[in-house]
Amino acid sequence: MYQSERIDEILKILNKYHYVTVDYLVEKIRYSPASIRRDLTVLEKQGLVKRSYGGVEIKKESYTPFRFRQHSMKLEKNSIAVKAAELVRDNDTVFIDASSSAQYLGHFLACKKNITVITNNMVLASHLNGNGIDTYCTGGHIFEHPGVLAGEITNRTFSMFHADIMFFSASGFDDGIIYESTERFLQHHRIMIDNSDRRVFLCGSDKIGIKNKVIVSNLDEIDFFISDVSLSEDITQKYKNTEFICAGKK
Repeated sequence: MYQSERIDEILKILNKYHYVTVDYLVEKIRYSPASIRRDLTVLEKQGLVKRSYGGVEIKKESYTPFRFRQHSMKLEKNSIAVKAAELVRDNDTVFIDASSSAQYLGHFLACKKNITVITNNMVLASHLNGNGIDTYCTGGHIFEHPGVLAGEITNRTFSMFHADIMFFSASGFDDGIIYESTERFLQHHRIMIDNSDRRVFLCGSDKIGIKNKVIVSNLDEIDFFISDVSLSEDITQKYKNTEFICAGKK
């Protein structure tokens, strides 16, 4: 097992239990204590975990790191991505942000003909290109491992394109308002919204009812809202121009 694979296994375990001992990780992953400690050193340097004598815990921050988000709500994100991919038409130009929710879209776009994708997710860009999809990766500052890009270069690249459809997620949604926990992604989300004909917000149920400090948009600007749960009738009636799609079990 490569170190990156061990680290992903450690993150899965920490995402579930929040705190574990080194001995527990050694037993579960079946690698030497020295190897596990080296992996934890890497995670600690990335600011993802906090180590204590004999154990490790998730570092509590308002912004959840991408590598943790990758391992949460997998089935729900996959179901949301299936519904989202159905909205992509042949010959579309598509914006896809670097969220873990939107990354799942990459598994369902290979059947689309002659589409172009612009994304600030290097991992997604590589996957799409490997499947023969015309892909532009924005460039920019590597904000998060393994390939989330942000900053002025990212914003400028998005500004160069007009998309038929865009897909994005955020850290919270409440009463028709879409929130982010950091301003880092605000500008390129706004550019994507302003430069797209159809706008799709991907919202797992874990984000509903969550308010954060940065307001990205409200549902007046969103054409499609896709979640693994149904929203209240109050919201769906208030925003009648938004199509609400439930990807979960009815």
